[in-house]
Amino acid sequence: MAGNTYKVLLIEDDRIDQMAFRKMMESNALSYEYKIVDSANDAKALLQHTRFDVIITDYMLGDGTAFDFLRHLQDTPVIITTGAGNEEIAVMALREGAFDYLIKDVKGSYLKVLPVTIDNAVRRMRYQKQLRMLSHAVMSIGESVYITDIQNKLLFVNKAFVETFGYSEAEIAGKDSEIILQRVCETSEGARICDGLEEAYNNEAYYAKKDGTVFPVLASNSYVTDEDGNKLAKVGVIRDISEIRSVQEKLQVFATTDILTGALNRRAGLVILEKQVQAAKRSGEPFTICYVDVDGLKIVNDVYGHQVGDELITATSAVIREIIRESDTLCRLGGDEFLIILPECSLHQAAIVWERVLERIRQYNTGVQRPYSLGLSCGFAEYLPQEDCKVDALIAKADKEMYKNKKTVHGQLNEIFLEKD
Repeated sequence: MAGNTYKVLLIEDDRIDQMAFRKMMESNALSYEYKIVDSANDAKALLQHTRFDVIITDYMLGDGTAFDFLRHLQDTPVIITTGAGNEEIAVMALREGAFDYLIKDVKGSYLKVLPVTIDNAVRRMRYQKQLRMLSHAVMSIGESVYITDIQNKLLFVNKAFVETFGYSEAEIAGKDSEIILQRVCETSEGARICDGLEEAYNNEAYYAKKDGTVFPVLASNSYVTDEDGNKLAKVGVIRDISEIRSVQEKLQVFATTDILTGALNRRAGLVILEKQVQAAKRSGEPFTICYVDVDGLKIVNDVYGHQVGDELITATSAVIREIIRESDTLCRLGGDEFLIILPECSLHQAAIVWERVLERIRQYNTGVQRPYSLGLSCGFAEYLPQEDCKVDALIAKADKEMYKNKKTVHGQLNEIFLEKD
């Protein structure tokens, strides 16, 4: 304590008590920077332009009492000194905001504990300021913060928690945290409320609001312990990551989707094809791919412009996606080339699917009068698990078949005919 340097104000109108205070300072070698005034008015005047770390004041002064300025000193700890028999006044002083009180005795023994009392008061004030700052910070941050006791009863929630989960403070206070914080799990039967919260800590999870809305969060928690490591409370932080998830999903779409057609792009399509190869190896079931080329696209681009050419590519994607199964995959390899992945589908079955595509193309061409017709050429390649054909070789085989078919009579019937004015 002797090493602590505080600015101390003593408000004392008794000369003997003033002298006793100075003697106490010298005998304890305290390095306080102190000031002594003997009236409430002098104290008020001094406090208007000077700040102190701690104020020690007699309750009864010649021109008033300590209550005259006590209420206005929220940022400075005040220690009240009273005469023996004034314990009731001391209690009132504590209620008014005093940090501590000391009972004066004839021998001045109270001065022996004054340095400890000053040190404790200053330390408590610092803790209170830190706590206020922490409280303001917690209440103003965007993340939902809550505190529970060891029995998981909610003791505190911040403003963001109330706004995020839709409960009023009255609905939350004292409730079991597992009732308010309902984590949602995905199961084969659909979404359900999970049992307990521990699994959700320190990772991503889904929670349900009061109105039943489910949203993604990043949840974490930690325990507050005493000096012996005993758990006193639990502090949890929940961050709503709905916007982050939304952005991630959009980025995922951009990264995997061909913007013009809505089909998967080349990279995503090849990833799925590789996965299909691995699945076929495990199951022993063959599958077929179909390499598709849009006939006459270059002519359409040259005669009618690339915008019309883009419409032709978009129409190709729409027609194929309308016919194939949900389990099938369509990707645009680039330009006028597409790839269809048909899981658990033989060459014979793939040919039947393609006949349905051609029938839909005929309907498309007769539905709206255009100066050109939509035509497609295709080539199939079947993956047989026992042959273990590589992805590149499988695509090359389908591509070769597509060019072979493009030269056949059937392929020529699919060529684009341009009606020139």
